[in-house]
Amino acid sequence: MDQEFAGQVALVTGAGSGIGRATAHRLSRGGARVVVQDLNREAAEKVAGDIVDAGGVALAHDGDVSDESLAPRLVNATLEAFGSLDILVNNAGMGSAQVPLWEVDVATFSRDVSINLTSQFMMIRAAVPGMIERGYGRIVNVGSAAGMEGHALAGGYAAAKGGVIAMTKTLGKELATTGIIVNAIAPALIASSMVNEPWFTDDVRNSLLGRIPMGRMGEPEEAAELIAFLASNRVSFSTGAIYDLSGGRATY
Repeated sequence: MDQEFAGQVALVTGAGSGIGRATAHRLSRGGARVVVQDLNREAAEKVAGDIVDAGGVALAHDGDVSDESLAPRLVNATLEAFGSLDILVNNAGMGSAQVPLWEVDVATFSRDVSINLTSQFMMIRAAVPGMIERGYGRIVNVGSAAGMEGHALAGGYAAAKGGVIAMTKTLGKELATTGIIVNAIAPALIASSMVNEPWFTDDVRNSLLGRIPMGRMGEPEEAAELIAFLASNRVSFSTGAIYDLSGGRATY
């Protein structure tokens, strides 16, 4: 499967660290030219630079995915640089402070939804028309186990990721005859930058690990392998599906 993405162009959001960074590297190793987007310009440039140093082709773009103007600008920049957009990985997101849902203020809830759900919708809205015109595309959305089963004390995050799951199923149906495949992954606890957030206390860590039969966090590279599979031509009769990545936690 070496160079399975040769000639293709991939755009990965939130690619400055964690799952996004691992995915950008994995797609590049498969031959894709990669656009690395992240809120942190320095992080995006570091990932893109590392890809280039390894012999790949990559461009860095920064910006806030909750900014409505970013998605069309990012897609247009990708098309101008490489002429196509074949793979979209909607990875950018953030966690929530541990607060009961009824105590969450509207601004915080709106932020959770904007960054974790609306941002993916806006990227899809910008990217899909061109994919339809070319008759090909792979879209992989990053959801969460929290969106599948709910998550006490992280209601805004769980609601947003639940929306990602429903949106993925909807879009898969809508694009089923266009040559565009749309799927999502639902990770449980992954050893990414999220574990460094102030709300990620030892109690939170232990609680989350306690739900995982394998008894460990997943690695970003493990998520990247699943994303690469879903972004490939090996997937041709599965769309609108949600792929578990939870170390055995899933019971649905």
